[in-house]
Amino acid sequence: MSQAFLDNFPVILGEGSMYERLRRGGSEAFDPEIAYAGMLYDETEREVLAATHREYLDIGQRYGLPMVAGTPTWRASASRIAKSAYAGRPINADACCFMNELRRAYGPKAAPILIAGVTGPFGDGYKPEEAPDTEAAVELHRPQIDALAEVGVDFFKVQTLPSFAEARGIARAVASTDVPYVLSFVIRRDGSLLDGTPLDLAIDRIDEETRRPPANYAVNCVHTSVFSAAYAAIHDRNATAAKRILGIDANTSAKTPEELDGLSEIDTEAPDDFGRNVAALHEKFGIAYLGGCCGSSTEHIRALAQQYSTAKG
Repeated sequence: MSQAFLDNFPVILGEGSMYERLRRGGSEAFDPEIAYAGMLYDETEREVLAATHREYLDIGQRYGLPMVAGTPTWRASASRIAKSAYAGRPINADACCFMNELRRAYGPKAAPILIAGVTGPFGDGYKPEEAPDTEAAVELHRPQIDALAEVGVDFFKVQTLPSFAEARGIARAVASTDVPYVLSFVIRRDGSLLDGTPLDLAIDRIDEETRRPPANYAVNCVHTSVFSAAYAAIHDRNATAAKRILGIDANTSAKTPEELDGLSEIDTEAPDDFGRNVAALHEKFGIAYLGGCCGSSTEHIRALAQQYSTAKG
């Protein structure tokens, strides 16, 4: 999202889990390659997808908070589409149209809704060894980025990144468009990416080397306790880089990526605890974008909005 938008709104609310929630929901249209993007092409499943987004977006409207809604394209890279049951379809373009229809339904007087063009890592977000190098990442990600930019999104949200090299390549690909973008990483308590690169070093390098750097950076798929420890470590090393981290999509579990990978049951925390813990990141560190990742539900995002609104008075 652009800095101008952040300047106008002290807090922007994010949605809760989409991927995990829909994956575990038994949808026959959930494709092993492109995940819940396949739900766009079945009338019944499309309505399930729309209803899930509306559950989250209704919370933003109730509390008068600006909100980010992400396209269902986290796994819809060109290589994955080609291997899916929906090969040949303009999935990223169709996803953008779907999200814009949802936004229009709230009308011109609604609290602001930003549409994020969501992309993810080439491999497993918990396995940095599957990430491509920088040059390969540019070529692998460019088709999806160009498709989303052509149809029109408010900004790119590139999330669940485990590797510095891949993130640097994605930044170069997105920089060739004129769309603002955010890079969001999976990190450990010491403030490093899963490939071992300190996040502050990754921020500095990408900012210095990219013709048009990210609008800001974020973290996703980690618990608030992990984020707090990591942010403190990063701030101690490099306060300037820490100030570039403005968003979180928080897990409801404090388990490590290795512990979470392949977990058969969702490990979660109570919605009120989640709301209080995520809202506290705004007060403690000035984090402006607050959303949910694995394990979070409508109840978690509602508790977050309520907690923030109550604290604001």
